[in-house]
Amino acid sequence: MQKEKRPFLAVRAIITNEEGNVLILKRANTIQSEGKWCLPGGNIEYGQTAEEAIKKEVKQETSFSCTEIRFLSYLENPPSEESDLHYVNLIFECRTKGRLKLNYESSDYAWIGPDDLQNYKFAFRNEVIIERYLESEKYFYF
Repeated sequence: MQKEKRPFLAVRAIITNEEGNVLILKRANTIQSEGKWCLPGGNIEYGQTAEEAIKKEVKQETSFSCTEIRFLSYLENPPSEESDLHYVNLIFECRTKGRLKLNYESSDYAWIGPDDLQNYKFAFRNEVIIERYLESEKYFYF
């Protein structure tokens, strides 16, 4: 009997600095999109709320603590040439405090603005999220 394939739920955090640039991380130590860039985030575990997941993922990946969280939208990430996985990403804008420190899942970070998008290879269609966020002044639709 073949196991039924289903979409996974994930969270992605938009964290901005004082200049309004968005934090992105370079993926490392993973089989999915190694060396590509993405927003902080990850899977929602069974029994975990989306808000709990975004707080946990931001803390694990950046050492930042979330002080405010606002749901913005979602983005479908259906199976593609990049991955045969199907994700539904819940996008949150997060205000944070603390000092940035990466964990083993990332090899680098960058703060980017709208003119920087073309300089990075993104995983999971995260460039769509970032572009719409930066261009729409925090009010957008997918």
